[in-house]
Amino acid sequence: MKIRLLLTSVLISAVMVFGSASLSVADITVLGNGHAPIYVSDKNVGDFDFNNDNLIDYYVRAHYTGNSNQVYKVDYKIIDECVDGSTYNDAKLKLGFSTTDFFYFDRTWFTDFDVWTQWFKSGSNDDNKRIDLISLSHGMLPIPFPLSGDDVIQNKDKKKGSFVHKNGIPELDGQTGWEGSVFFRGSPGQYYLWTVHPSGGIDGCDRFAAIGIPIIIN
Repeated sequence: MKIRLLLTSVLISAVMVFGSASLSVADITVLGNGHAPIYVSDKNVGDFDFNNDNLIDYYVRAHYTGNSNQVYKVDYKIIDECVDGSTYNDAKLKLGFSTTDFFYFDRTWFTDFDVWTQWFKSGSNDDNKRIDLISLSHGMLPIPFPLSGDDVIQNKDKKKGSFVHKNGIPELDGQTGWEGSVFFRGSPGQYYLWTVHPSGGIDGCDRFAAIGIPIIIN
């Protein structure tokens, strides 16, 4: 089995689908070669700048880990505005997998992927030691913010959480935000891996309810 990232990404508008944008091949930089390349956001393009301030607001780095369990790793760095806060009580982020149909009303959502962070796997942090994905009916959008699914940004007893809040993140042009790594494995196929967050505004990152990265699992 081999897992790779398609060089596109899609964003859906919050509140209502009155507009959309697509990230193209030019938005991704490929590092390395062979069977396990690494895909990272290209901060020199404008599509990761959601509020038009010439600063990157969302960074993703995805690669196959190369171990015997065929695990895929995705690193996220996201500004506070995208997840609605700078504290564990306020920040919200969920994950979902769907088919890659062009029209959202043709998409099917899946919940049977094995997805986790090191925090979810450790100790008694989570009952089933995995991230429960959002569960949506066929053709639905993750708007409003879904009730189903685990909040990915969590901690307990003021210890290090599943994501870490940091100031001055270089990949986000020095802005504050959240950093975290998500691991997953799943059945062969083509999917969108969605980061889903609260939305409701008309400016900046708050107008986007979800960002999808197309993934191929061979």
